[in-house]
Amino acid sequence: MISLYIVVIRRRVLVPILLCLTWLAVFGLVLAGLLPERRVIVIDPGHGGIDGGTSSNGLLEKHINLQMGHILREVLEARQYQVVMTRTDDSDVSHFVPEGASRYRRDLKGRVRLVGRVRPISLISIHVNWHKDSWRRGAIVYYQNGETESRLLAEAIQKELNALQPVQRQVRAADFYVLRNTDAPAVLVEIGFISNPEDRKLMQDEAYLTKQAEAIRAGLEAFLQQLNPSAESSRGRS
Repeated sequence: MISLYIVVIRRRVLVPILLCLTWLAVFGLVLAGLLPERRVIVIDPGHGGIDGGTSSNGLLEKHINLQMGHILREVLEARQYQVVMTRTDDSDVSHFVPEGASRYRRDLKGRVRLVGRVRPISLISIHVNWHKDSWRRGAIVYYQNGETESRLLAEAIQKELNALQPVQRQVRAADFYVLRNTDAPAVLVEIGFISNPEDRKLMQDEAYLTKQAEAIRAGLEAFLQQLNPSAESSRGRS
């Protein structure tokens, strides 16, 4: 008799619990369909603070990278992307890794740590190129050697940037610390050669930087279309 009561009590307790869990599961599925897709992009303006990057004629790479980063952020946010920047002013991010190694290494590790916390769908690092041959020019997109998705992203962005510039560049495989230690598809965009007079002039032209930012955005969306054709197509119609 006592065992029968125990069975009844257990049933009375378990049934509401099971119903509650079922309701939560259904609610979760419905809510997931209602919530907007999480589309987070990390923009990484290279260098900053005491690290000026490369330079030419008094123009520092770190300032160009930061300006381009802000322009690209505005372009992406206008298309409903959530954007996180590794830096928003003239500083580095070594404070994310306060101990150990050199400031330079801590800065790189700090950028990687920030990307890991945010878990974006893509990382776009912005830099400026330099070469002893001043005739070299044009934006070049780098990706981590051996990373297929990063290569596809690089190719999509390079295609759009090539439409803007007189020289046709090819993507390049590389082994950069930030790209190598990022799980998301990641590229490093050298927006031009600061050592080239024509490129250097364009780097100081906000209208041209905006065109480059739009090209990067178009390349990113073409890449996402490759990964998930149905989702990107429906978004384009909305």
